[in-house]
Amino acid sequence: MGEPAGVRRNEADVAWDPDRSPKGDYDCHYREMSKGLTVSPTIPEGHGRLPSGRPFEVDLVRIPPGKKLCPRHVHSVQWEYYIVVSGSGRMLQSQDEPPISMQPGDHLLQPPGWVHTVENDGEQDLIYYVIASNPVDETCYYPDSGKWAAGGKVFRMVEADYFDGEE
Repeated sequence: MGEPAGVRRNEADVAWDPDRSPKGDYDCHYREMSKGLTVSPTIPEGHGRLPSGRPFEVDLVRIPPGKKLCPRHVHSVQWEYYIVVSGSGRMLQSQDEPPISMQPGDHLLQPPGWVHTVENDGEQDLIYYVIASNPVDETCYYPDSGKWAAGGKVFRMVEADYFDGEE
């Protein structure tokens, strides 16, 4: 009997995917390590099975010197766990909070509701794993631009009267 399909991946087999902003302030490369892995079909629907088949996502992230991962954001329900492999950086928080240093061997936890992004403040690539809890009802808020992200879309909310469009 062989190895079940979808239970193992090797980093060397996963390409680095670039993600750069138009002006280049945000620049990272990532390997979606958990993508393609599946969960046992013996877990019944409604018992923790998620659309991806996994209760978490794992990415290996590489940020070049002087760049940031992405705009500062806040997750509504998602937890993120970071494991720094090499390089140095900082976890930027809300404007009122000091950055958190990131060095090889550090493990950092970002609970829902905390503003954050990652910045490489070193002279070599910052490389780390991020493990995200992958909730199905996740939304993200971007405090610097007033944007929201949900269901694969990014938008701005417009205030409206409670009964607007209802009658």
